[in-house]
Amino acid sequence: MAGAIRVRARRAVVAGLRAVALSLALAVVPFAVAPAFAATSAAEWIAAGDLEYAAAHLANARDAYQAALAASPDHFVALCRLARAESELAELQKGDEQRRTRAAAVEHARAAVKAAPDSAAGHVWLAVALGRQALGEGAKTKLALSREIKSEVDRALKMDPRSGRAWHVLAVWNIKLSELNAVERLTANAVLGGVPKGASFANAETALQKAIQLEPEYVHHRLEYGRLLHALHRDPEAKRELEKAVALPPTSGALDARHQAEARELLAKIK
Repeated sequence: MAGAIRVRARRAVVAGLRAVALSLALAVVPFAVAPAFAATSAAEWIAAGDLEYAAAHLANARDAYQAALAASPDHFVALCRLARAESELAELQKGDEQRRTRAAAVEHARAAVKAAPDSAAGHVWLAVALGRQALGEGAKTKLALSREIKSEVDRALKMDPRSGRAWHVLAVWNIKLSELNAVERLTANAVLGGVPKGASFANAETALQKAIQLEPEYVHHRLEYGRLLHALHRDPEAKRELEKAVALPPTSGALDARHQAEARELLAKIK
C-alpha cells in the first residue's frame, strides 16, 4: 500500500513539473509565430488574446488576435478584438510606430464592418479607431475624420442603443468639435463647408451620463466625465467622478491603470 502511494505521489510530481515546463515554454514563444500552428483554432487564439488583454499585455493580445485571423481570415470577433487591442496599444506608443498601429486598427475595424455590416460592434470599434487616429492628425484630416466617426457611431447606436462605448465616442466627438478654435473653424468652413452641426458640451455630458449608466465600472467613462466637468468649472462634481474612477477595480480595460493615473493627476490639480 505504502509503495503504491509513493508511486502515485512521484507520478503527480512529474506531471506537475511537466505542466510547469510547458507553461514556461509557451510563455517564451512569441505570439508572432502562432500562425505556424495550423492546428490551433481561431477560437483558441481569441481566448488566449482575451487573457493577455485582461492582463494588460496589449502587444501579446494583438499577436494572438492576429494568429486567430491567420487561422480564420475575416473572423468577425477576431477583427473586432484586434482593432480594440491595436487602438489601445497605440496609446502607449509614439511617432511612426504609433501611426502605423492606429492605421492598422482602422484597417481591421473596417474589415470587421465589411464582415458583419449589421453588427453594432464593428461600427463601434471603427468609430473608436478613427477617433484615436484623429488625435494624431492635422486640423484638415481631423475634421474630415469627424464626419465618418459621427456616421459610424450613429449606426452603432441605431443598432445597439445600449453600447456604452458608442455613447463614449459620441461624447468625445461632441467635446472635440465644441473645443475647436477660430482657425480650426475656418479650416472646417474651407474643407468641409462648415463644422459638423449638433456638437455641444451639453450633448457630451448627456452621452457620458448614458455611458456611465450602461457601464458604471468602466474607468474611462468616469475619467472623461471628470475632465469635462473640470473644463466646465464644475470642480466638486469633477472631483466626485475622478474619485470614482480611481476607486474602481482596474479590470474594465487594458488601459485602466493609465486612466486611473490620469485621474489622480487631475484630482491633485483640483485639490
